[in-house]
Amino acid sequence: MESNSNKDLAFEGTLLKDRSLRILLVEDNPGDVLIINELLKASGIDFSLMHVSSLKETLMLCVENEFDVILLDLGLPDSTGVETLKKIQVFKMKSPVVVMTGLDDEDAALESLREGAQDYLVKSRLTSDNILRGIKYGIERMKIQELLKKSARQFSLLSSTTALINECEDISDVFTLTCRNIRMLLEKAGIISFELNNSAKTYSSGLEETEPWFDQIRQATGLNLHSPGWHINDQSTKIINLLSDGKLHQITSDQGKSSGTDVGKEYSARTGKIHGINIYTIGFIKTGTVYGGAMVFAPTPIGEDDVSIIETVSNQVSLALHRRSIEQDLKASENRYRKLSKELEMKVRERTRDLENSNYQLNQELIERHQAEEALKKSEARLIELNATKDKFFSIIAHDLKNPFTCLLGSTELLNEKIYQMDNEKIRELAQVLNDSAKSGYAILQNLLDWSRSQTGLIKFNPENIDLKYLVNENISELRLFSAKKEIDVISEIQEDMHIFADKNMINAVLRNLLSNAIKFTPRFGTVMIGALINHNEVIVSVKDTGIGIPGENINELFRIDTKFTRPGTNKEQGTGLGLKLCKEFIEMQGGKIWVKSTVNKGSEFVFSIPLQEI
Repeated sequence: MESNSNKDLAFEGTLLKDRSLRILLVEDNPGDVLIINELLKASGIDFSLMHVSSLKETLMLCVENEFDVILLDLGLPDSTGVETLKKIQVFKMKSPVVVMTGLDDEDAALESLREGAQDYLVKSRLTSDNILRGIKYGIERMKIQELLKKSARQFSLLSSTTALINECEDISDVFTLTCRNIRMLLEKAGIISFELNNSAKTYSSGLEETEPWFDQIRQATGLNLHSPGWHINDQSTKIINLLSDGKLHQITSDQGKSSGTDVGKEYSARTGKIHGINIYTIGFIKTGTVYGGAMVFAPTPIGEDDVSIIETVSNQVSLALHRRSIEQDLKASENRYRKLSKELEMKVRERTRDLENSNYQLNQELIERHQAEEALKKSEARLIELNATKDKFFSIIAHDLKNPFTCLLGSTELLNEKIYQMDNEKIRELAQVLNDSAKSGYAILQNLLDWSRSQTGLIKFNPENIDLKYLVNENISELRLFSAKKEIDVISEIQEDMHIFADKNMINAVLRNLLSNAIKFTPRFGTVMIGALINHNEVIVSVKDTGIGIPGENINELFRIDTKFTRPGTNKEQGTGLGLKLCKEFIEMQGGKIWVKSTVNKGSEFVFSIPLQEI
């Protein structure tokens, strides 16, 4: 495991900005526990870590506590493999689970994600960055999943409530259905709907969830939930006055006088919940001495989106109750029936239009969230691909750097031990070997430096007016010793006043690599020619040699960063193939293309284009 602290990976828009992150680590290896703890510290986040070493301890701890994330080892003393994750998921925990295992198994990773894990981390490759990223993605994915579930519940509730209410034959069925549907929307909330006229009727759902606060509810509302019944008093009169506008109102009370304080404290200590209950009321109907509405007892405040849904449901109920009242009155008067029917139809159309708009907005939100999730998956896949390519690239560079350094070390060691036994000719040969090795290593490092600067954004594209003939002559001059040693003629056929608008440093790197490659793979007494012409809206530059050529099956590998095709030059010069990959990247950054035509034992022609811009 590596430690790679990066405090810039702060979570934006998450709970980590506001408080310490609660982490449960399920790990039976004390050494791994210490390493993971140090990596979390190195990540720069504020956290509290609780550690258990078995599945049994995990399940017992999670019954009484909630965690922001669970870091889970699949190899525990009492459970191993993906079965460990399955057993945890049976308890439907809300904490996101990030699997950490020593097994680098793609099938196990995919199965873990299918079984509910939010991420899969291999211990041997853990760093402070990727463990922090795994925690972040786990929390964010869990939030998205919960939002999607919540949106689905809201959408289902709005879609079904109108039809179901309209099918109810009895008014009491409307109150019962409303109570049940609002209960489906809110978690761990108690709902009671009431109808008050000559006698009080109540309909409830989920009241057992709010039992620790029954005395507090009685004090605030006058409602005794131990034996549901409604008695009109000053408190209930105040509540009735809130039923006329179809809005959700919150009822406050003096909690300090609540006789249920001790029960609430005991419940808080046992479950970790905050003492106190949120009480809301909303009206369905208020006509004369007939009142109808609902009360909601929620351990946590109701969010704005749920408020909107509840008010929409209330409006639907209100319409249903009004319609039944109207239908009863229509039996006595046909004329009144026609008038009220038109009013009702108008209200229904307005409410239906509002509901359709709400449904459309919810559907759009679901689509957007799905698109965001798909984009996140594609981004993760792309990141995995880039990491794999990078790893392969560095393995190529590490391998090829060994050649010149091995030669340097061997030659210098031989020179150190045998110099007094060597004649001048032998010393000269060793000096030549040392020089060639140093040049080879320098060329590799120079191309590697250019490539790394381009990947990290340190190379900025800065186009300017370039005299192409002058730039080519400069490169020919720099390579003159190299070409003269092999007695190769390097000829420029570029005309005077041939200008291009491009980044000079990038074009210079391209020309240097193409010319040095042409000389490297051309035998003694050969020829290298470089020319340029204007073709429509671009400048075409070619470097042609009379060298050994490239087999057709290897041409597609020349410009790919994840493959390696290279061979020694005609004088056994070494290379990595990185230069051509760098050329491709620099040319494409300027909107051009690069390609090659080659015949074995006859030579190669490398060609690149630069878009022609007005200079």
